[in-house]
Amino acid sequence: MNSFLASLRLQKDDPDFLKSQYKALASQIPILYVLLIINALAVAITHIGTAPVWLSLYIPIGLSVTCLLRLCWWEIHGRDEVTAERAMTLMRITVVAAAVLTCAFGAWAVALYQYGNAYQQGQIAYFLVVTGISSVFCLMHLPLAAALTTVITFGTMIVTFMFSGNPVFVATATSGAFLVVPFLRVINSYYQNFVRLVRLTEELQKKQAEAQELNLVNSRNALHDQLTGLANRRSFFLSLEERLRAGSDAPPVLGIIDLDGFKPVNDVFGHAAGDLVLKETARRFMALIGDDGVVARLGGDEFGIIFPDDLAVSTIADVAHALCSAVREPFEIPDGSVRVSGSCGIVQLASGGHTAEELYEKADFALYQVKSKHNGGVEFFSPEHETILSQRHMIELELQAGNFADELSLEYQPIIELKTGVVVGYEALARWDSARFGRISPAAFIPAAERTALIGRMTRVLLGQALDALSLMPSRLRLSFNLSARDICDHETAMTLLAMIHRSGVDARRIEFEITETALLSDFATADRVVNLFRAAGVTIALDDFGTGYSSLSHVHRLAFDKLKIDKSFVMNLDRDTRCLNITRSVANLCQNLGIASVAEGVESGEVAEGLRSMGVRLAQGYYFSRSLPLSAAIDYAIERDKFAMTQQPLYA
Repeated sequence: MNSFLASLRLQKDDPDFLKSQYKALASQIPILYVLLIINALAVAITHIGTAPVWLSLYIPIGLSVTCLLRLCWWEIHGRDEVTAERAMTLMRITVVAAAVLTCAFGAWAVALYQYGNAYQQGQIAYFLVVTGISSVFCLMHLPLAAALTTVITFGTMIVTFMFSGNPVFVATATSGAFLVVPFLRVINSYYQNFVRLVRLTEELQKKQAEAQELNLVNSRNALHDQLTGLANRRSFFLSLEERLRAGSDAPPVLGIIDLDGFKPVNDVFGHAAGDLVLKETARRFMALIGDDGVVARLGGDEFGIIFPDDLAVSTIADVAHALCSAVREPFEIPDGSVRVSGSCGIVQLASGGHTAEELYEKADFALYQVKSKHNGGVEFFSPEHETILSQRHMIELELQAGNFADELSLEYQPIIELKTGVVVGYEALARWDSARFGRISPAAFIPAAERTALIGRMTRVLLGQALDALSLMPSRLRLSFNLSARDICDHETAMTLLAMIHRSGVDARRIEFEITETALLSDFATADRVVNLFRAAGVTIALDDFGTGYSSLSHVHRLAFDKLKIDKSFVMNLDRDTRCLNITRSVANLCQNLGIASVAEGVESGEVAEGLRSMGVRLAQGYYFSRSLPLSAAIDYAIERDKFAMTQQPLYA
């Protein structure tokens, strides 16, 4: 009962439901008026001549005209979009109209009842019941109007027929009395189902809206970098491919920018500070490139640029230098300010026919070239780069297709103790004599092996040869062996190498693994665990190319290396560059203070060797002493150096 009474009230507090209720009602009201007009005219026609003209003709025509006008209004305006307030007003009018018209048609039918024969009276009963029920079903979406129509229609019929004296009509009236409550329940049930349907529809629409919003967010995330708001790697390549498909004679000009010195910002100040630097970098780049170009964050601290099509070559160079200059400006972070620099590789080709991946590879190669110079700046992809890149591809294909393991070998460069002149060990240097290309430089095939993920296999082959060589060398000699970034950052590889050492029977203390700072920068946490694993097994660890990285002192402190190797770029200029002299002396002093050995690479003269010894550098290697040697020659050389030292002749003659 409570739910029925509640359904009779319009739900003012639910605007969306009001509009849904009105929309459903508007689709049924025209049918109601059509039924009223047809049924009323049918009754009127049968009573012409029996009842007075005003009753059989004028009144039904008036009522039909009224219904026709209402029908036209609903046909014209019923499908209009309305506000909740307008819908409530129209439904209130409909309730009043339903009550008035029901009373009017009921009164007219009762007035006609006293005229005519039994058939005509039966038609009146049929009119009241059928027209009333039809009207009720048309008004189901407005329970108050449907209930009023039910009560008025059945009430009129019951009162009229109950006192007619006709047993058939009395029985009909009695049946009608019992139908009122079921009809009201049907109205309530229908309305409640309608309410649930509307609620379900609203819920589905809400979920669809949420799904669409989620799809929009996912689409944005799929094409935009969440941190900087720039296009991401996928979007960058889609834009590049779209411009390539445009069919221009020359492909778009592509630039790759990498932030130099960004990782120390993360290490020292935290990732929140690094994020601020990246977001500010994105803002500065967008301000310089504008809307005609594309700026994307490709990952980490690498950004991609598609320059606007209308820029001249000289202008592109100026813009690229401006981009690099922009990142050299200080970045404000909560703890103060930080500085980084930028390197940019650009590919600008005169002819088309290139894929997006090929353009990116060329720009990335130009970036690699400029970064290898350690001074940042801008470099365009050149014909010389094309030659190098072609050779690199050939080497990679040869590594993947050929049986390179059978063509690998080691040579051994002596490591000399400067104080005594004796050989204390060797550095194992990889050599590849390809049956197809001849001898290939390690500077070419080692990076190629890293790029093609073959470096692990190469390391295992070469370490096996190194362990065999150690078993043949005098037991006092040690052997230095270089590990790549992939080797030092892979726990599984480290365990494999230790297992090889154990199986060889060689004392692990005779082995020294050399790692570069680049390897540490790629994954310091894993490298730290692997280094500790090696040291626990007795292997010593040397940091190669010391002084060329960004945070070498931090790494020396955290990893406690056994040896530092002074990069040959300092040693070879020792006698010509005061800066190199001071750096070398500082490293030597650092090693003495830490109690670890220092090794100078690239010694090419006796004067440099003597200068290093006087600084306190303990060990050295270079062409002045010997080039790299085959195993047998290396063993002979160590024996000869021992004899030489025993003669006590000058070591640097």
